[in-house]
Amino acid sequence: MKLSASKNIAILSVSLLIAACAATTGVLPKGDGVYTINVYRGDAGKVKLRAYQHAEKFCAEKSANGIQVLREDQRVDPSSPNMSIIDLDFKCQGPVNSAYGKEVMKDIKKDEKKEAKKASSQ
Repeated sequence: MKLSASKNIAILSVSLLIAACAATTGVLPKGDGVYTINVYRGDAGKVKLRAYQHAEKFCAEKSANGIQVLREDQRVDPSSPNMSIIDLDFKCQGPVNSAYGKEVMKDIKKDEKKEAKKASSQ
């Protein structure tokens, strides 16, 4: 099957876009109420932002709490000097202070209201 030049360019563009996005392990439990997340394959600002966003969302959804950062280890990715890696260890406690966390809480409350309205109409 032969692809046109424009289709080849489109496929290459999408592949590069996917490769440029930061990747994550997701939030993983470490024990004693401590969680960790590893974000990699992005510039320093992007991986740090992504780690904090995932942690904030996780805690807001899990317990309606903010995050208490226990350890932040950000370093250069050995496979690419233009990329960074961050390991973030945290607990879910305290108020939700970040703008991102507050948006997550607003969405959760909106979803809860929709569910309650849906349940009462049945």
